[in-house]
This record gives sequence, structure tokens and C-alpha cells, in this order.
Amino acid sequence: MAEKINLADPEFEPTDEQLVRLSKQAFSGIKAATEEHRKQLRARIAMARAEAFRQLNEYRNGA
Repeated sequence: MAEKINLADPEFEPTDEQLVRLSKQAFSGIKAATEEHRKQLRARIAMARAEAFRQLNEYRNGA
């Protein structure tokens, strides 16, 4: 089992292995969160685009 790491300890010097593990833990959810955010943005863009085309067609048809 991995030893406890005290990042508040000013004397702490992490090993390369510890740094890799800490980085993986810190950024583990970033990819999934980014993909979800992109999915939401694409949906909002698609809705805004559809509304813009609807308004354009309405304007062209003189409604």
C-alpha cells in the first residue's frame, strides 16, 4: 500500500514515482469532464443554430 504523503510538510521531497501518482490522481477526471462539457456546448450550439435558421427563414418569408 502507498505511504501517506504530507504535502503540507515543507521538508517533503517527492520521488518521481510519487509525482507521477499524484499527477494521475489530480487530473484523473479531467478528460471525462472535458468531454462532457464539449458535449453540452455542442448541444447548445446546435440549438442556437437551429433557432438562428428559424429566425432567418421567418424573416425571409416576411412573417
